[in-house]
Amino acid sequence: MSNTIQDREGFYSRSQAVVTSDLCLSQSQSQPKRPLTILQKGINKKVTVRLKSEVEYKGKMNNVDSYMNLIMTDAEEISNGKVIANYGRVIVRGNNVLFIRLENEL
Repeated sequence: MSNTIQDREGFYSRSQAVVTSDLCLSQSQSQPKRPLTILQKGINKKVTVRLKSEVEYKGKMNNVDSYMNLIMTDAEEISNGKVIANYGRVIVRGNNVLFIRLENEL
């Protein structure tokens, strides 16, 4: 029993599991992207941050940590599609973040 992996559909040998995982890696041919690494590469770039309260902030991300706490500069607070306020610096606590979108620079 120690040489097999049990799945809902039956038993698979370890060698079959290894082959299957190798096929998955060879099809993608790249490392999986890690969100925190991508965020850290986005430092000093424009971002949009949406909070769980449906408020958005747009501005330049100066720093981010592993908890997704952010420091932004030249930020605009947007609610219901309208700019409510402009801030020089905004600090956002990570547990309030719904998503962070890195803006494409053309």
